[in-house]
Amino acid sequence: MSVRDGLDELLAKETPETIEEINNRADEILTGIRLGEIRQWLEKTQVDMAEAMGVAQPTIAKMEKSGNDLRLSTLKRYAESAGAKISVDIELPDGTHRGINL
Repeated sequence: MSVRDGLDELLAKETPETIEEINNRADEILTGIRLGEIRQWLEKTQVDMAEAMGVAQPTIAKMEKSGNDLRLSTLKRYAESAGAKISVDIELPDGTHRGINL
């Protein structure tokens, strides 16, 4: 089973209201992520990241701009280009957590 299939299976069991809450919270989290902080943890420069991702340094600067609404695929690509991995923890309404490695 793929990660996407597992996520789809979990979400199929939830109410539309819960799914909306999950989507809203995911949007808040992705907007709050500071890619520059991740890069600093990895001890990389913007130039290092740009070379690893095959883009120009100004593209990295734009991605790292505070409040930028990131796509999860962008975050995954950014982290993986530096050798890191992304996982998502989903807290369900009953308080249980489900981890998904992306």
